[in-house]
Amino acid sequence: MIELLYFPLALLAGMALGLAYFGGLWLTVRQLPRTNNPIVLTLISFLGRTGIILLGFYAIIVAVPHLPVLHLLLSLATFFWTRNLILQQVQPKFRSN
Repeated sequence: MIELLYFPLALLAGMALGLAYFGGLWLTVRQLPRTNNPIVLTLISFLGRTGIILLGFYAIIVAVPHLPVLHLLLSLATFFWTRNLILQQVQPKFRSN
């Protein structure tokens, strides 16, 4: 019974990791024109976001006692689904004439 609780937690974890990674990427891109050293900002942002994501996915694998790969794949799918949701929100809207 407790194993069924891991599926929604994997979904929430994937969504949280997606928001952290792609939201952080969006904030970094918006900050680039205003910074004095864009290369350092880009590198630090990439390393920080990647570290958070790797730790998050590793925590999912370690925390789930049964079928950790299935839960990892579920959270990865939610991670990329969150990417698509963020892209829909931040892309400019073009009007057709």
